[in-house]
Amino acid sequence: MFLKSLYLKNFRSYTEAEVSFQPGLNLILGENAQGKTNLLEAIYLISTGRSFRTQTLQELIREGTPCFYLAAEVVQAGVAQTIQLSFDGQKRHLQIAANTYSSFQTLLGGLPLILYTPQDTELVTGAPAARRRFFNLHLAQSDPLYVHHLSRFWRAMQQRNCLLRKKDLKSLDCWEEEMAISGVYLQQARLGLIQELKHPLSLKSVVLSGNREEHELRFHPSYPATKEGYLQQLHKHRYREMDLGMTLTGPHRDDVTLLIEGKPARFFASEGQKKTLVAALRLAEWERLKERLGMPPLMGVDDLGLHLDGHRLATLQEELARLSQVFITTPLPGGLFPEAHRIEIANGAIAC
Repeated sequence: MFLKSLYLKNFRSYTEAEVSFQPGLNLILGENAQGKTNLLEAIYLISTGRSFRTQTLQELIREGTPCFYLAAEVVQAGVAQTIQLSFDGQKRHLQIAANTYSSFQTLLGGLPLILYTPQDTELVTGAPAARRRFFNLHLAQSDPLYVHHLSRFWRAMQQRNCLLRKKDLKSLDCWEEEMAISGVYLQQARLGLIQELKHPLSLKSVVLSGNREEHELRFHPSYPATKEGYLQQLHKHRYREMDLGMTLTGPHRDDVTLLIEGKPARFFASEGQKKTLVAALRLAEWERLKERLGMPPLMGVDDLGLHLDGHRLATLQEELARLSQVFITTPLPGGLFPEAHRIEIANGAIAC
């Protein structure tokens, strides 16, 4: 599978633009603030149905215009299909082949992609919510049931929180039952992801660190791994949570620690070590998704020059060159990837 072309209209800095891609390496070049990351953001949106820079789709609409529109041609097993999506500030419209949808959620898993950005060190040093987003997006691209149970858990928890605030205990049981069923599924999926990342993460750690570091993920669920155990916990904390008006345990409170040589990277790692750890994690994600889906996902790298220095950057480039279709933004191409398909951007205009 690969992304063959992309058409953009009134998306971020682009009034109207069309770009063709090649399998393998695609190098997106240009000075700062010319629209390189905007193009990568459009690719990410086509893949996942969301932006990696904002939670508000309104921000993606070019200023002074009513809506944005994207159209992508995707080739899988020699067969091409078109994906079209638009947003007018209120309504989403998605068309895949002859089917139309009012949500972008359908895109998840159709054109799987792993994205590596300079902000990914937040996975090491940021709040637990960043690490839960990592769980959720990766699993959503490989397991449709994960999306179902994640939505089901949030809906049930919101109902439970509303009842807690109203001091109404009579109707809690049915919502807690739903939370427990979906919560157990989510925990098992997250634990399975950690286990399946263990081997590829170890391999990529050795390669990127020059055999000097061992990277590891350690999962910290906030609730028991069985339906009965989680229900007992919910019942036990009802009165305390009633005072607070919120549920204190569940998938929305899970976390994971990123370790280097058995120590939490958040506290003990240098900036270079943190970046190496995240690079190894993204490459391990790519390997796990390829294994799960039976096909190689896309890979996106935003601002390659900001990630690593010296030997580690050169090693990362070698690893990226081995992948399927890769999109890399950088302001300074230098001698990077002489074999890559080059896309130059200036003042919102694209030249291939």
